[in-house]
Amino acid sequence: MEYRKIGKIYVVRLEIGEEIITKLKELCSDLKIGAGKVNGIGVLRSAVISYFDLPTGVYLHRKLSGNMEITSLMGNISSMQGERFPHLHITLADDGFQLVGGHLTSGEIGVTGELIVEPFAGIIERKINQESGLNLLAL
Repeated sequence: MEYRKIGKIYVVRLEIGEEIITKLKELCSDLKIGAGKVNGIGVLRSAVISYFDLPTGVYLHRKLSGNMEITSLMGNISSMQGERFPHLHITLADDGFQLVGGHLTSGEIGVTGELIVEPFAGIIERKINQESGLNLLAL
């Protein structure tokens, strides 16, 4: 991972084999970013995407492999129990131009990942919501 600060934002390049969530946590921890937003593009070689099934209260997961173009990656950064918490959603396109998307649980870079991280002042915490079981922003 390499990054450069331009004004108030960080431009980040992820390398082949790096995992997006892990590297974002590392970056935010190192730079003391406790809140912000993330956007990105690139290519993954594997991913796990998830969908929260409200009636059952559980995440459904789908493992994907093969080169997939990140057509959209967006989300936010918060903190939970002292750790950085990137909450990302992703849309991926395969070689047949078919799209799939959801909550990004993990994503391994296949060629490159190009992210824009825009920090906010302060820290935004997450707490478990008893009704849904989800880690929601505690505002």
